[in-house]
Amino acid sequence: MLRTKLFQAFAALVVLFGMLSGFLGIRMLNQRLIEEAQTRVRLDLSSASSICDSKMREIETVIRLAASTEAVVTMCNGRNWSDADLLNRLERIRVGFGLDYLDVIAPDGQVVMRTTEPHATGDYQTSDPLVGSAIKGESVTCISVLSRAELDKEGEGLADRAFMEIEDTPGARRSMKRDEARGMVMASAVPVRQGPNVIGVIHGGILINRNFDLVDHICDVVFKGEEHAGVPIGTATIFLDDCRIATTVRLGNDNRALGTRVSKQVADRVLDNGQSWVGNADVVGKECITAYEPIRDANRNVIGILYVGILKKPFDDIARSVMFRYLFVSMFVLLVALFLAFIIAGRLAQPIHRLVEASKKMCNGEKPVPVPTVNSCRETDLLVCAFNEMTRTLAEREHKLMELNHSYMETLGFVSHELKGPVATIMNYIYLLREQKLGALNEKQLKTVCTIDTCGNHIVEMIRHYLNLSRIENGEFQLVKTKVKVLEDIVTPVLDAFETDIEAKKMRVTNDINGQIMLLADMNMTREVFENLVHNAIKYGKDNGALTLSARPAAEFVEFSVKNEGDGIPQDKMDKLFQKFSRVNGENRQKGTGLGLFITKHIVEAHGGRVGVSSKAGEWVEFVFSFPRYKEVKSNE
Repeated sequence: MLRTKLFQAFAALVVLFGMLSGFLGIRMLNQRLIEEAQTRVRLDLSSASSICDSKMREIETVIRLAASTEAVVTMCNGRNWSDADLLNRLERIRVGFGLDYLDVIAPDGQVVMRTTEPHATGDYQTSDPLVGSAIKGESVTCISVLSRAELDKEGEGLADRAFMEIEDTPGARRSMKRDEARGMVMASAVPVRQGPNVIGVIHGGILINRNFDLVDHICDVVFKGEEHAGVPIGTATIFLDDCRIATTVRLGNDNRALGTRVSKQVADRVLDNGQSWVGNADVVGKECITAYEPIRDANRNVIGILYVGILKKPFDDIARSVMFRYLFVSMFVLLVALFLAFIIAGRLAQPIHRLVEASKKMCNGEKPVPVPTVNSCRETDLLVCAFNEMTRTLAEREHKLMELNHSYMETLGFVSHELKGPVATIMNYIYLLREQKLGALNEKQLKTVCTIDTCGNHIVEMIRHYLNLSRIENGEFQLVKTKVKVLEDIVTPVLDAFETDIEAKKMRVTNDINGQIMLLADMNMTREVFENLVHNAIKYGKDNGALTLSARPAAEFVEFSVKNEGDGIPQDKMDKLFQKFSRVNGENRQKGTGLGLFITKHIVEAHGGRVGVSSKAGEWVEFVFSFPRYKEVKSNE
């Protein structure tokens, strides 16, 4: 049905575009969530970096405070480097502000006081960029790297705290290094001034290695204790080179992942190229959205990495939830669209379906009622209106044609009827001439009379056929059923009438119709059927061929057969054989009115029988037809 096809087409488009929009929508949502997560982690990294900067400013403030103390200025001015009271006071400052070391350095770069055990002095720090800048009168605060020996001098236990074994980490760079003994420090160096002159330097800082307070503080401030499924959502790490020296990342045993290394991909970009890196990464077995940025020393050399990351799973859960909601809404919209497509297809198909039904009625000869418009669309309504106008016009034309045909048939019947009398008289005189009842004829005259007789018989046949056609078309074809003895009343007279034609073609006639067969039929019309079929068999049969008539009685009907040997009937003419004005054989053969078989079929079917034909090309033709059988009514007496 058109409705089904339209709906299938609409549904295919709706489903196709629904799937496409769903795919693109989910992809865009996922991409948007990833972009949002990456934007967040960038902001988190910026916050972590600000916390580190704040911590360094705090250290610088403490060092400035110490450098501006009157006792420190007095000591440096008098070069009294062994002031025990000042040592204790600086130690209290160091401890009070959480510094890991605090030193006093002479203007020539020699360390003259260390507040922590073992209070080592005498070494020079001029190679340290911070100290060198402070000696020149410039305060400097930055992140630096100290060797194990330097850590041993700065304070007891600092080297041990900094030391850690390096763990084998999947995806990291290949390295033969098995431990990390260096320390990363946040340090500040501030000059001590006497007027415009630098009379000393205060140098101090904190060790980042295993400084868990620092990374925990970063997580607390940045992620505010946010958790997912009981696990902190965010982590922070400070790397020395590519090794984690302070981190909130946990291993499977819940220990901090100290000594593990960053992936090669990140190391190549951040450590070697000095660029930030943002993206998905496996952080010690957990998929995270991460951000890394390089840590630089006073000379702008990359010495480490600052990292923050958030678990990817919460975003995956959000994406999954949004995706399900989006799919649910999409499916709902898709179903609504399919429902609307079904309705629209119905509204579009309904008038077309009505047009098809009306067309079928027209083909079957029925008069269709006007197809109503349903306002489905302007083009369809115009088509319906045009169809209704066409049917009205055709109905009017058909009515006029029927009237014309009726008038024509009446005229044809009248003319044919009026011709019967004169033609019958002419045929009687022709018979008298042919039989030489009116006097002897020479051979040439006799041949001429025979030709006139043949033409006259053709005229008689035409008149009979046209009269029957007129009666059929005008509905005046009435049956007068009587008891008919087929052999006696029909077959024998017909064969006698065509005896001359049969002898002329030297045909062998076989009549197998039993004399006991009787019909309940119109005698004249039954004879018309036999005359038409026997005449065709003689006309189109071959010379010296066989002509066979047979009958097969049944309970209600008798089935007759007229078979002749001849050229047969072409298969392409079988369908049109019983139509008006059709001919049995090709146009190059003998011609007739083309009405004999049409009238034959009408007569047989009017009696309730059937007529059919079969043929084998080049060999034979057989017409089979049936008439109702006559049954004797038995008396009850």
